[in-house]
Amino acid sequence: MLRIQASPITDLTGLRAALQQAIQLEHSTIPPYLCALLTLSGNSDAVRYARRLIRDIVLEEMLHMSLACNIVNAIGGTPEINRPGLQPIYPGPLPMGIAGGVEVHLKRYSRALVRDVFMQIEEPELPLDIPVLGALPPDAASGPRTIGEFYAAIRHEIVRQTDAIFTGDPARQVTTGRFDASEEFVVSNVETALRAIETIVEQGEGTPQSPFDLQQDIAHYYRFQELEKGMKLVGNPGSPLKVGFDPAQPLVIDDDADVIKMVDNPQLVAIDISDAQAVQLSNECDRLYSRMLDELQMGFSGEPDKVDTAVETMQDFAGVARDLLAQQLTAGPQSGFFAGPRFRYSAA
Repeated sequence: MLRIQASPITDLTGLRAALQQAIQLEHSTIPPYLCALLTLSGNSDAVRYARRLIRDIVLEEMLHMSLACNIVNAIGGTPEINRPGLQPIYPGPLPMGIAGGVEVHLKRYSRALVRDVFMQIEEPELPLDIPVLGALPPDAASGPRTIGEFYAAIRHEIVRQTDAIFTGDPARQVTTGRFDASEEFVVSNVETALRAIETIVEQGEGTPQSPFDLQQDIAHYYRFQELEKGMKLVGNPGSPLKVGFDPAQPLVIDDDADVIKMVDNPQLVAIDISDAQAVQLSNECDRLYSRMLDELQMGFSGEPDKVDTAVETMQDFAGVARDLLAQQLTAGPQSGFFAGPRFRYSAA
């Protein structure tokens, strides 16, 4: 169970600070998820399923980051994305600290990574006990404070402050359909802000009664659970939750044969100059990542069209990262492994 250590939210200043933390939190999940996605190299149906699953989660994390930025703008604040020092640091805890001991690294895909990190990040306060078809359900699980509860505190303060705090310039709102066509809205009042928060929480955790969000898509935690259990989540009319994990629809991914052997934490690896192509591509990934953050900053600071440009830059980044992941290192202690993106930001 992941536990965050957030400050109390008691006024408008604290609300803006909490939402800035939310922006950093959503941002910090994207690089580790992208590393897992980009290192899945097999061509089996299971691998293709996993790639689609993780790609959709990455897009939704970008949606969540955008929604948090929109709320900050709507209440008269200014989102900060590219200020040096705000970018995620790996390995390390997520923003606001982790009381449960979860440290996030940039690593290649593995079942253990999904179980020990990704599911910990997305875990709701009370995970639903979804049965495996033909098996007995697991024991109930419970736990302490989660990301969902952090957002509940933000929700409470928005309601308490009322529509009076929504003084931001509507022109700074960024439409979010570029990440999820079913979530095309801007934030202008308490009602739309609460809808944005509900979207963030339910896409990550589901609801207390169901592993699905309001659009009937499987929430992130349970999508990752499909990969951890190695079987698809399907309809199950005989279960109170109406779903179950189906052993007849296995998701078998070989952590060796289906995964590029990227070095752990590429940002800590000093690539030897003899691997010149890996050095060049690493630097290009850093340049594109930095440019993308700069474009997002402009996009949420009054130039909404720059967000579309940032999405294009992210696609360029992914292409260069794939080329980088094809570079096998030949020198140093990481010889034999493949280079990977470092997600380093450099101010322009």
